[in-house]
Amino acid sequence: MSRIEPYWNTAKDLSSFRFSIRKEERVGYFDVSEVPQTVLPFFSFAFLIKGEILLEIEGEPFLCKAGQVVMIPRNIPFRVLYFKENYSYECGFSILAPKDVSYECLHDPHPILQTFSPEEAAFTASLLEVMLKAWKKGDFAQVTSALDLFLCRLPVQKTHPGNAIVNRFLERLFDRNRKPAKVSDYAEELCITPNYLNRLVRSHTGHSAMDWIEISRLNLAKSLLKQGVLQVSEIAAAVGIDDQSYFTRFFKKNEGCTPSQFRETITKGSAS
Repeated sequence: MSRIEPYWNTAKDLSSFRFSIRKEERVGYFDVSEVPQTVLPFFSFAFLIKGEILLEIEGEPFLCKAGQVVMIPRNIPFRVLYFKENYSYECGFSILAPKDVSYECLHDPHPILQTFSPEEAAFTASLLEVMLKAWKKGDFAQVTSALDLFLCRLPVQKTHPGNAIVNRFLERLFDRNRKPAKVSDYAEELCITPNYLNRLVRSHTGHSAMDWIEISRLNLAKSLLKQGVLQVSEIAAAVGIDDQSYFTRFFKKNEGCTPSQFRETITKGSAS
């Protein structure tokens, strides 16, 4: 099992921070339970080549998938809710980094989620690779030029991207103060039919409502198994499955091992 580590050490003095970029190639299971809510004093963005990440930004869900960029303004709280293996560029920069500070995206107080066409996505990946190599060489003039070219391609969005019903569904689903429920329960709360909720969620995220419920249950179960406090039967109930044997089958279908085997692997990994 792997863990997503916080990219920025907010305990350090970041007042003189100007720019940083890295390329990530992540595979396997990633535990996001210990990644805290973060507030950064500079801009940050991620461009996904592969995979997906669900962020909560200012209390609202933002699902970023392959071919998309999500940019978070300065001093905006965010946290990771769900993380599927992905290849991505992740960057942070201060207002002093670009040559031109008049770009609209730098003055928008809200997050930006931009979808690129396949051709635009390929160009963006090439541009960020140039930026990464220039930064590693210490060629900040080229970094600045590439950053400006990137920022000019991010339009300001007047409304929150996505669908209001889908956003409310994801907010409820990843609220850790309540356990994951059935599709029909969420549909009733949102005053729509279960079939319509499934179709709507799939059309906007690529996953059905049931898919997301299983993702939420699985991630919560892994987090609780890792903590090592609750029994398997208690974890099953905590993720909304009353039948322990069904929970074991559900877990094994998705992870290839039983909950007990998963916990044993985690325990051995921690001890080594």
